[in-house]
Amino acid sequence: MTVFSAIALLFMVIDPLGNIPMFTSMLSGVERDRRYKVIIRELLIALGILVVFLFAGHSILSVLGISQSSLGIAGALFYS
Repeated sequence: MTVFSAIALLFMVIDPLGNIPMFTSMLSGVERDRRYKVIIRELLIALGILVVFLFAGHSILSVLGISQSSLGIAGALFYS
């Protein structure tokens, strides 16, 4: 998987443009300076989770006894 395909996949899964109304409504009562700090904090948490699964995803799946193909099939069944 190339970097471009990973970025495209994450963009489609996360849907940042579709989440803008949700974030603006949730943070409407927060003062402006604090709002930026909250957004940066949440972005760093999401980045940390993505990096953990990027490097340890195969190990986590093997500890759980789940193959990548079975995970793909389960995901396809869930979304169909």
